[in-house]
Amino acid sequence: MKRPLDPYAAKRSFTRTPEPAAEVVSARRGPLLFVVQKHAARRLHYDFRLELDGVLKSWAVPKGPSLTPGDKRMAVEVEPHPFDYASFEGVIPSKQYGAGNVIVWDCGVYSPDEEQRYSFADRAEAQSRVRQALEDGKLSLFLRGEKLKGSFALVRTREAKQWLLIKHRDRFVGGGELLARSRSVLSGATVEDGAFLQSVERTTAASLIPVGTAETFPGKLSPMLAETGDTPRSGADWLFEPKLDGYRVIAFVRDAQVRLQSRRGIDLTSVFPDITADLAQQAGSDLVLDGEIVALGPDGRPCFNALQNRAQLKTTAEIANAVRETPAVLVCFDLLHFAGMSLRGAAYVDRRRYLSQCLLPSARVQLVHVSAEAQTLYAAATASGFEGIVAKRKNSIYSPGKRSSSWLKFKTTRTAEFVVGGYTQGKGERETLGALLLGFWSEGKLRYAGHAGSGLTEPVIADIGKRSAGLGRRSSPFADKVPLHRPTRWLEPELVAEVSFADWTPDGMLRAPVFMRLREDISPQSVSAGSQHSAGSATQESRSRAPQHDPLEATLPAAAGSMRRVRSARGKAAPAKTVGTPASEIEAVASQLDNASAKVDLRVGGARIRLTNLDRPYWPAVPDTRQAAITKRDLIRYLARVSPYMLPHLTDRPLTMIRMPEGIHGERFFQKHWEQALPDFVQTVTVYSGHKEEKHRYLLANNLPTLLWLGQNGTLEFHIWHSRAQPGPDCVSQSTDYASSVSSLEESVLNYPDYLVFDIDPYIYSGKEAKGAEPELNARGFAVGRRVAFWLRALLREMSLDALVKTSGKTGLHVFVPIERSVTFDAARHICETVGRHLMRAHPKDITLEWAVEKRTDRIFIDYNMNVRGKTLNVAYSPRGQPGAPVSMPLTWEELEAAGVMDFTIGTVPARLEKTGDRWQDGLSGKYSLTRAFGRTPDRNT
Repeated sequence: MKRPLDPYAAKRSFTRTPEPAAEVVSARRGPLLFVVQKHAARRLHYDFRLELDGVLKSWAVPKGPSLTPGDKRMAVEVEPHPFDYASFEGVIPSKQYGAGNVIVWDCGVYSPDEEQRYSFADRAEAQSRVRQALEDGKLSLFLRGEKLKGSFALVRTREAKQWLLIKHRDRFVGGGELLARSRSVLSGATVEDGAFLQSVERTTAASLIPVGTAETFPGKLSPMLAETGDTPRSGADWLFEPKLDGYRVIAFVRDAQVRLQSRRGIDLTSVFPDITADLAQQAGSDLVLDGEIVALGPDGRPCFNALQNRAQLKTTAEIANAVRETPAVLVCFDLLHFAGMSLRGAAYVDRRRYLSQCLLPSARVQLVHVSAEAQTLYAAATASGFEGIVAKRKNSIYSPGKRSSSWLKFKTTRTAEFVVGGYTQGKGERETLGALLLGFWSEGKLRYAGHAGSGLTEPVIADIGKRSAGLGRRSSPFADKVPLHRPTRWLEPELVAEVSFADWTPDGMLRAPVFMRLREDISPQSVSAGSQHSAGSATQESRSRAPQHDPLEATLPAAAGSMRRVRSARGKAAPAKTVGTPASEIEAVASQLDNASAKVDLRVGGARIRLTNLDRPYWPAVPDTRQAAITKRDLIRYLARVSPYMLPHLTDRPLTMIRMPEGIHGERFFQKHWEQALPDFVQTVTVYSGHKEEKHRYLLANNLPTLLWLGQNGTLEFHIWHSRAQPGPDCVSQSTDYASSVSSLEESVLNYPDYLVFDIDPYIYSGKEAKGAEPELNARGFAVGRRVAFWLRALLREMSLDALVKTSGKTGLHVFVPIERSVTFDAARHICETVGRHLMRAHPKDITLEWAVEKRTDRIFIDYNMNVRGKTLNVAYSPRGQPGAPVSMPLTWEELEAAGVMDFTIGTVPARLEKTGDRWQDGLSGKYSLTRAFGRTPDRNT
């Protein structure tokens, strides 16, 4: 009898081709494998292969598979291939059969699915059904691959070897870009990467799909836990995932029956019926998933408070309403069981592949992103407001309920969970509760770690009072002696608090802890030394109570949320300023602003700001757009939310404020200098003025408390210098003497701008302006200004310079060219004037540089005189004192093409930023050297 692989062997010389030998495998277990290989032979095609009876039944699909139900893709049946061929990637030499490059384009598991009956867990039944279907000429099958998911049909035509591969209509249809996903799911190579494919390390075919030890369906599993690392860095043995702000859960799915188990073993199934319903649609398979439930706030970002509120709901009506108002998503990052097999003994890198294949994503069930680039992912997590990232060793197995150094968590803010062992009495309005006494378990004893009073708002204090009502005890639960300065109530250690902090002190205490929230999802017994942050410079004794050193080693420079010290102009070391606001501080501010009172003592880290008149309208309602009035409270909330993006543009730049303490229709103050007393957290710089031969103090908005304090004082617009009061390697001057004389100021770093500035100002009137008034914001003026901005960009590109653009927040646009600080303001002004005049000569009917207002009418005025020391423009993300509360918004050039007149307001910008991040950060980091471009330092004659 002819053996199934004889035709395959007859066509190949295995001494010349790297393809696997013709061997039939037997005694395999688990689900059946499918694979699609992209093959750049004489004609490019895709080979669709199904495991059956120890070989791969194979079809050549010239146009490749499709996810569109109407596409009937020709599939020509070819000789069966050996099972080991499933993982073959490489180069078939010329003059050999099928010469060309081969990659594994997709792979996964499959099952026949007639009448939605699946056989993933019953191999014998699955093969029997497939044999019969192929003999009958029609096979309906369900694919679980990384690229191909859902139900397909293989239908034989009148020609015996010609079949049609057709996608059935289900929730996985669509995706016209399917074939554009051209890389191998194993090596990441494309068929064009011939040199790489010559030496690619081959994966065994058996490991392509889930394989593990047989087990009965588990009734309960505890999640594996991560230790805490110091600084993330990439490594060949590690992969990285974002750390989400939610509830850790194990999801058990069996025959459409779903159970969600929290980290503490609590059943959350009824609390999240939306997630449960989606998990029930996992195509009849039994699987156990590890993941995080996150609740989405109004801005579409994960919101832990919203999640806690959902978890406390009890009635069906309340939960149904929460499903509509606060949707939740299960983000999956591990597969622990599938089709009757335990996968916990498999390496993480394999489990990740199995999860990508077997998970059927939906609106409420998603796959977590994974990356090999720690720094890139950490930056993205910071910009997106996530908790941080998690590093996982590729070869690590899954150890339920254990904390392992094979998994490391790196948070964007330094936070940890602590057991609450009591609280002290406070003073005044805080008499009920002053500070929480915190600790963690070590060697069976509760060790004292410090106390936290910051961050405790009135609602939080009330909530803690309710939760601790039955937990009182007579003596301290701590093994250490606790230093007490106020009357204290001791508690049974059953509450867990998440706390942000600056560092550990040498004696092992928390430095500057700030309460963030209670964590109901974390068992107090699990709060141990291994779950805390590294003690840094702690003593040997305190190190034994703090976490161990990070195995990845701390080699990166400080990232978002890192601290650095600057020296203020007052001659003393200024407080450490935050470059990028910690998410915990923003949450704390938002929570305090939810207080209905018009007066709030706002606490931001260690700073305190007295807020008053919070309900005063700063921007009145706009009936035409149904925009409600915007109050001082709204302004301060906005400044807090955009602070991670706005502060980097404000840092170290002398600030000019436009204050409107009564709102945009009240009196306006244009204030450069500040002579009054200042809070300790506000930094300043003293600058010499040549006009009156005086020294003036400018404010520096270098931290979140300063930004919010300015909002309290009615600062609606933030205008900054184009130079910074900090030296650096890009600046030809390192002098910080701004105050001695005019000559010292001219020789200092403040006389060297960071960018060339083109202020594009449309003098195109709407017709509604009062006589002599400036043009109002109107669609035509904005459109013509936009066209001029693109002309300017094209001209700059001819000079090998690229530019950044932002809206002014009023009628115009600001175009910036980031430069090394090698030219003075005088040279920068002449460069911009020359460029502007060149552009005006090319478009004389559209552009003017004339100063006389009457000569600007119906043209775009390019103001090059903004390139003068001391001149200011509103900073990125600054509000404007105009109706509708517009914001000066950085954009990509692609975004500018579609931008509208009022697309960017206080109401719309925060949510947009939290999705996209700061559009300027990458552009500002790449600065042009004008000295190299011109061959020398430019001046007015260059």
